[in-house]
Amino acid sequence: MNVCLDAGFLIGLYDERDPHHQRSQGLFADLFDTSTPNVAVVVWPILYESVSTRLVRHRGQIVALERDWRRLVSTRRLEFLDDVPYRDEALELCFQEIGRPPRNYRDLSLTDRVLRSVLADPDVRIDGIATFNEADFADVCRVSGRAMFN
Repeated sequence: MNVCLDAGFLIGLYDERDPHHQRSQGLFADLFDTSTPNVAVVVWPILYESVSTRLVRHRGQIVALERDWRRLVSTRRLEFLDDVPYRDEALELCFQEIGRPPRNYRDLSLTDRVLRSVLADPDVRIDGIATFNEADFADVCRVSGRAMFN
């Protein structure tokens, strides 16, 4: 199974102060334990958001990230997905959103819009997404038939 990782999930996984830390650790172990064949799929903007100044200031967090990454790479279970095909559309959707009435305005980041475009693409081999931001992705996952893990 190919599981896309959301920034909130990764932040929770490595930041002990994050309210989703324990759940992220359990879910990561369930999905990517050495006995599972699951592949972690990461879209580049997710890394820019999660491997932030805050994360790298805490050496232990970046050490844990590197440990997990290297283990997944060594078992060929980490795939980086190029976001180039989705960038322009995602930015245009951000701009279109400002034309909506305030009560219908959806404040999704550019990163989330890129990820939503990836999830909506039927040609991308992704079975689901690990996220705690269900409201940001539930509609696109429902339409595309992708699972949500949280």
